[in-house]
Amino acid sequence: MALHNEHLRKADETYEIRHDNNGNAIHVYIDGYGGAKVYPTLNELVKDVYLNEESESFYIKEDELEYLYDFEEYNFYKMREAWLDKF
Repeated sequence: MALHNEHLRKADETYEIRHDNNGNAIHVYIDGYGGAKVYPTLNELVKDVYLNEESESFYIKEDELEYLYDFEEYNFYKMREAWLDKF
């Protein structure tokens, strides 16, 4: 598994790309207030964060991201389903 991250507009916002080296990736926007949104593509993140357009994503608490990061395959749709089934 690999991680790439960048700080965004403010120091408390972070953007991470998590990928499994098999063509699967998730894009995570951490808002600095204890929450994070997970997106299937960078385009969906940009639509939401910068353009305020509707995008495909799901919300998770920042301290619960380890649950997602423990997945062997970073397939957004499988992760979203597992996350929603958890509750």
